[in-house]
Amino acid sequence: MRAMTATTMLAACAGLFALSVAGPAVAAPRPADCTLVVNGKTYISGVCDFDADKDGSFRISGGDYFAYVNVTGKNRAEASWNADPASIHAHAPLGELTRKGACWVGRGVEICARNLSPEKLAAAQASRPGGEMINPDLPGASSSCVGARDQRWEAGVDLVLRNCKLPADKVFIRADGALTLDQHPGLCIDAQSAPNGGAAKLVLEACDRTAARWQSKAASTDSAAIRSAEGLCWKVDAPKDENAPFPFAMLAAPCDADPAQDAKFIFAKE
Repeated sequence: MRAMTATTMLAACAGLFALSVAGPAVAAPRPADCTLVVNGKTYISGVCDFDADKDGSFRISGGDYFAYVNVTGKNRAEASWNADPASIHAHAPLGELTRKGACWVGRGVEICARNLSPEKLAAAQASRPGGEMINPDLPGASSSCVGARDQRWEAGVDLVLRNCKLPADKVFIRADGALTLDQHPGLCIDAQSAPNGGAAKLVLEACDRTAARWQSKAASTDSAAIRSAEGLCWKVDAPKDENAPFPFAMLAAPCDADPAQDAKFIFAKE
């Protein structure tokens, strides 16, 4: 199973993002003013997530689309994007690009990342959730996230594994021995029994109607199971076909007698 998404950042130069970053090899994600145009059609315009590598290569992600710009030389780069919201990789090549200010351009392609004004940056950061995202500890799936189906964070909607929607997916908070949701007060996660007696679905439900309390010792570098006091553990209902498109259902099934066999997840801020 594979998934891919991107969040992005560039260092500023004369009010624009210069594609070179001092310090760590990968800068922390932050909001930026981004543009992605492919064959004359605009796919990203406005605030997006952005991060960059030390060599100036970077990634932007906004809505259902993301793009990679890989710097190959002075003012030269190659780019790719996901092309289809259902795609789990930036598999579609965009060809060679050259740098023009805060943009990288090529034949029918324009990828830009600009600084937000201090006011817009503060507003964008204030609107971001303050929790963690949940990633499955599975080969090739570290960039996929657990989130609400169709981004509908409301009672009755089931949880699924899909391409990350950042920063919206950073909503999970572990406090007082339970798993709650930032920016969604009164909403919790319950296990909804299947009519045929199979594994239960994980669904969003009003906290006063939710029986399950989920706990996990996972961290950003150490994965662990997510389990309830009733002996249920989270699992991904992954198809056998590794090329099957997202989303995948999130289930709650009896924990294995051997804890090492339970599905593992990572909780991360970045």
